[in-house]
Amino acid sequence: MSPKSTYALGIDFGGTKLLAAVVDLSNGKVVATAKKKTSASDGPEELMARVFDVGEGALKAAKFKPKELAGVGVGVAGQVDADRGLLLGTPNLSQAIVDLPMAKGLTDHFGLPAALANDVQIAALGEERFGAGTGIADFLCVFVGTGIGGALVRDGALMTGAAGTAGEIGHLVIDAGGRLCGCGGHGHLEAYASRTAITRSLLGDLKRGRPSLLRELVPDLDPKASPQGGTALRSGVLARAVEAGDELVTEAIVEAGRYLGLGLASAINLLNPQRIVLGGGVIEAVDLLFEAAVRTARREALPTPAQGVEIVKAGLGDHSGVVGAAILGGAAAG
Repeated sequence: MSPKSTYALGIDFGGTKLLAAVVDLSNGKVVATAKKKTSASDGPEELMARVFDVGEGALKAAKFKPKELAGVGVGVAGQVDADRGLLLGTPNLSQAIVDLPMAKGLTDHFGLPAALANDVQIAALGEERFGAGTGIADFLCVFVGTGIGGALVRDGALMTGAAGTAGEIGHLVIDAGGRLCGCGGHGHLEAYASRTAITRSLLGDLKRGRPSLLRELVPDLDPKASPQGGTALRSGVLARAVEAGDELVTEAIVEAGRYLGLGLASAINLLNPQRIVLGGGVIEAVDLLFEAAVRTARREALPTPAQGVEIVKAGLGDHSGVVGAAILGGAAAG
């Protein structure tokens, strides 16, 4: 390890992809990246092998050796024990992965100080330092992808809560006794507005014979397939269908945006944030989802906080997570 290094390795482990990057901590610039797909069938060893591979890929692309970095950080779409560096569970990945000592594994493999956090919490760190949260003391960060994650920054510091899950807006109950969520609960926002939820809705309508350009855009699409993980419709496909005026996809996106807006309205009423930062693959690709969510949130929240809150897209785009993870890894070096 180089104690004076201003570079760190950041790894963002989402529901469908792993993205790693070597990041310059002095300015948030990404030097180089590497990407791999995730797999819901992975066990602990396979999962860690993917993490090591993508990290090594980023180092190779950046022409860095581990000893030239300050540390390595990883954000995972799941519940974590940051103090002990444990991945406690992953609702949208393998259900078999519990209490995985991920930080220790990274240290053993790369020979660097390592730290672990929830994926949206690290995205919030990236946005707070170099993105849409810069100079904002109080903001809520919400990312929409395979699932929906959230993180809360108060007085310039990340709020983690007693169990480390503060900000989990994806598991707000918006429909009592409603749809089953990947976490096992019912009626959670994630079951209505995530990319998995959008895919499930679309596959159901396709199975019933409704016309859609999706059949042309994804020729091998099976309406009977599971909407989870890698089977979920990609954000770019959804965007192309909306741009082409596909009625079915447009309806599904507007519905998901309405539910997302209801969740945001509840968060606005409870937290009264100065700003909400929306990110994730679906938000980045599909403007209609962002617009529908903002419209509903402002209509359904209490008038005063609704008028005062700024709702913006993530400033770092797809790199929010890796930049935040690198910040976390740099901090692990002490």
